[in-house]
Amino acid sequence: MARNAGIIKVEVFFVLLLLILVSGCQIKAGKQSSKDTSKGTDGITINFLPNNPQDKYIVSTEEEEPIYIILELRNKGSYPRENDINELSRGQVHISGFDDNIIHMEENSKRLDRQFLEGRSSINPEGGFDMMEFKGSIYTSGIVIEKYEPTILATLCYPYATKASPSVCIDPFPFDEKQKKVCRIGSQTLTSQGAPVAITSIDEEASSTKIQFKINLKNAGGGDIIKLDSLDRCNPTGGQALDRNDFDRIELVRAEAGLATLRCGPFAEGNGIIRLNNGQGFVICSLDKDSYQDTKSAYTTPLNLEFRYGYRTTASKPIKISKITTTS
Repeated sequence: MARNAGIIKVEVFFVLLLLILVSGCQIKAGKQSSKDTSKGTDGITINFLPNNPQDKYIVSTEEEEPIYIILELRNKGSYPRENDINELSRGQVHISGFDDNIIHMEENSKRLDRQFLEGRSSINPEGGFDMMEFKGSIYTSGIVIEKYEPTILATLCYPYATKASPSVCIDPFPFDEKQKKVCRIGSQTLTSQGAPVAITSIDEEASSTKIQFKINLKNAGGGDIIKLDSLDRCNPTGGQALDRNDFDRIELVRAEAGLATLRCGPFAEGNGIIRLNNGQGFVICSLDKDSYQDTKSAYTTPLNLEFRYGYRTTASKPIKISKITTTS
C-alpha cells in the first residue's frame, strides 16, 4: 500500500506540473496576441551585419582582397499589410563613400524584395526581415599610401504609407449646449501609426455649414521625406541628383469621414501634395453639412486617413585598409 501511495503521489505531481506549464503557455500566448502593431515611428531600418565589412583589412601589393558588405533590413512599421498595394520593390539600397579605384563592388545598388519585408501585423508582430549582400574587391594597386580609411555608407530609399482611423465627432447642432450628446467637437492628440511620418493631432472645428479637420503631420522617423516620384533619383553616386523640391513632400491619397469623402487643401503642387516645413506640416479637410444634415443628434465616426511618401535613411561603417609591401 505504501508503494502504491508513493506512485499516486508521483502521478499527481506530474499532472500538476503539466497543468502549470499549459497555463503558462496560454498566458504567454495571450500577451503576444494583444501586442499593438500600429504604434512606433520606424519604417524600414538598415544596419551592417557585424564583421561585414570587416573593421580592418591588411593587404599586400601583389594581391586583390575580397570584400563583402552584408546589410540587415527590418520592417518595423505597419505598412504594407495583407490588403495594401505593396510597392516596396520601388525601394533601393545604394553603397557609396569609397574610391571606386580602390574598392570596386560588383553592384552598387540593389532593389528591395517586397515579399520578405511585410509590415508588422497580429500574425507577424516583429515585421518582415531580409538580408542584402554586396560583393567586391580591394585593389591594392590603387592605394598609394600606407592606410586608407573610408566610411562605407548604405543609403536606403523606399516608399511607405501612414494610415490612421481615429474617431471624430459629427454634430449637426454644434452650438446647442442644452442637448445631451455622445461626443463634442474638439481637438485630439494621436500617438503614432507605425510609420516614420506621424499624424500627431487633429483639430476639429464646426460652423453652421461644415465641419473642418486640421490634420497635423510630423517627420518622426529621423530620416528624410522624399517625393514618391523622385525615388529613382535617390542614388548618391550617379544619375540626376535630388534637389530641394524633392524633399518634405507627402501625398494625401485618402481622407474620409465614415463613407463621405472630404475636400482637402491647401496643396503645394496640386495632386494632393503637402509640403512640410522643418519636418512639420498640415492639411485642412472639410465635411459639408449636406453629408449629415438629416442627422438629428451628434455621433462618432472614423476619420480614415492615408498618406504616402518616399523615405531615405542611412547606415555607415568606417573601415581601415592597411597596405604591406612585399619583396621577392
